[in-house]
Amino acid sequence: MPKNLDKFMRIRYPNSFLTLLLIGFAFAIFPLLWAFTNANFSFGDLAQKSELTISQAVETTRLSHVLQEKSSLMERSARQYFVLRDSLLFKNYQQASKELQDTIASLIHYSNNPKVVGKLKILREESTALHKVIVSHQKKYIDDLTFLNAFTQINASIRLIIKENNIAIDEASMQFTAEANKTQKNLFLQSLVLIPLTLLAAAIITFLLARPIRRMEKAISNLGEGNYEAPISIDGPGDLRILGQRLDWLRRELRDLNVQKQQFLRHVSHELKTPLTAIREATELLHDGIGGALSQQQTEIIQIMRDNSVRLQTMIENLLNYTKVESTKGKSKLQKLDLSVLINKVLTAHELTIQNKFLKVELDLNIGNKMHSNEEKLFIILDNLISNAVNYTPKSGQINITTNIEKNWFIIDVSDNGPGLAKGDFEKIFDPFYRGKAVDNGLIKGSGLGLTIVKDIVETLDGNINLIASKQGAHFSVHLPNNHSELVKD
Repeated sequence: MPKNLDKFMRIRYPNSFLTLLLIGFAFAIFPLLWAFTNANFSFGDLAQKSELTISQAVETTRLSHVLQEKSSLMERSARQYFVLRDSLLFKNYQQASKELQDTIASLIHYSNNPKVVGKLKILREESTALHKVIVSHQKKYIDDLTFLNAFTQINASIRLIIKENNIAIDEASMQFTAEANKTQKNLFLQSLVLIPLTLLAAAIITFLLARPIRRMEKAISNLGEGNYEAPISIDGPGDLRILGQRLDWLRRELRDLNVQKQQFLRHVSHELKTPLTAIREATELLHDGIGGALSQQQTEIIQIMRDNSVRLQTMIENLLNYTKVESTKGKSKLQKLDLSVLINKVLTAHELTIQNKFLKVELDLNIGNKMHSNEEKLFIILDNLISNAVNYTPKSGQINITTNIEKNWFIIDVSDNGPGLAKGDFEKIFDPFYRGKAVDNGLIKGSGLGLTIVKDIVETLDGNINLIASKQGAHFSVHLPNNHSELVKD
């Protein structure tokens, strides 16, 4: 990918992790706040409409009943007046007539139904016309009161108005119910849209937060595993980018220290081999009697020198093997080999010690020539494991070597009946330069690199090694992959 395009596609982070967290919180909470505010306004509007509808319904119902009462009072007062000619009855009629007109005006004001308003206006005209007739006949003494039959029509109109008003109230109630259902549906649809948006915003922010943290975790894991070559670059908030730069500085420092360590081990090992070779040659010459006959005490001293020079040579070779494994990790040339032949070759190298200690070696080899692996590395693995077993198994002890094929694994088990390991050594036994606390002649003796080398080589072959718990002695189990088709691994 071109550098400019890669730079363009990078995510622009804020300068602070806290700022990114606050932005993410804001983006996640904003849709919910908007939905809450919208719901609040919607329900407030519904509540206002409900209050207005109910108040109008109550008022129009009350006024309708007042209308009916005043009409009845007018008719009763008018008829009683024209029979009894009592002025108080006429005043009652006039008061009821005035209140009837006021009630009609109030109903016209409150009613939103044009049909009801039209009927109210007709009622007002009819009641006004009747009132004029009654006033015109106030001072006349007449026996024909048929003109008062107009109240029948007025009462019929009032009943019709009450009916229409009830229908209007029912329609308003149904309309309010429909609006409430519509609002509820809209809020539900908004929730269906906003909740996924909120979850999406939360997922995006989580990704933005987790991405640099995962990269940092991976970088720290690589440092812990000794992988110092890949540069560390954390693309995230400013404070995490600075932390990434510090980690990259630490990576470079560890890489340089590792290189210096390897160089130091190589140089020291080679420098030690030269005088050690001279010491061994001189010891052998003395042992062979080249410098003259030796007394029994001198022979014992020469033997001690020979044994310790061999032990020192083994330590130096372990150091060389360790530095070699560290510098060639990940490169294994695999070839077909006969594991039985390789094991016998290792045992032959230790045959003298095995015979001197009267050790019994039990072999149960079930792989033969079916294995594909790196012969040189596998030899080092077997040599270290068998060497440990030979050196730290007591005289007349027993060593068991077993090989098997299980699914996609080749399994090599090496066990002995020596002093074994203390429980506290199990987790650290493969650490470089670690020496166990086993009693008597402990299993891990010398430089403490043998099992570290074995573990590193096994891992370069994509396998694993485990220390198996046993009642007596040490039991190591090596699992190597069955790579029939992959002959070279780079």
